[in-house]
Amino acid sequence: MATQQARTSDLKLFNAFIDLLNDGNQLDTISTRHLIAQAGISKSTFYRHYADKFAFYNWVADYLLSQLQETVQEAQTPLIFYRRYFEKCQAYRQAYKSFIVDQHWLGFEQRLLEEGMTNYTAILSKINQPDIPVANIASYIVAAHVGMALNWLRTDGTSTPDELANQLTRLTTGALAAFNINFANLFQLK
Repeated sequence: MATQQARTSDLKLFNAFIDLLNDGNQLDTISTRHLIAQAGISKSTFYRHYADKFAFYNWVADYLLSQLQETVQEAQTPLIFYRRYFEKCQAYRQAYKSFIVDQHWLGFEQRLLEEGMTNYTAILSKINQPDIPVANIASYIVAAHVGMALNWLRTDGTSTPDELANQLTRLTTGALAAFNINFANLFQLK
């Protein structure tokens, strides 16, 4: 997925959306009128780009996924990748909780898993060892990765992004070592 480009009005709406969620509003109770007022944009600006709030929520889902995708592209090590990943989850925690944990956007979690599979399959395929079950390993890593994030979101876990990144790096490093794969070296192959 390419990084999602955002217009100024999109970002105002996005930030208003995050503020509304952080203030305790539920996704299904946020009205378009409330969103527009919170963002400080005109009604015509909103409707020029979005048919309704659900079209905007689709954009938000794309934007959140693109933000996570940037962590893959920028990271030089697994620890940096996971730290940035969990920092993004923390920054937009209420949006992720609404989309994933509260299951308001049912396809979001699946898209998150598919993006992860695409990334890890591409990275693992560069190892060029025919005896490595690339799809199975990628699936295992992505399920663990997303599973930890979901658990953290569901339980309102108090672990910091650094703590989670360290745990996930250690777990993934151990799993890959079973196949004689150096996790840190994989990030140099991107």
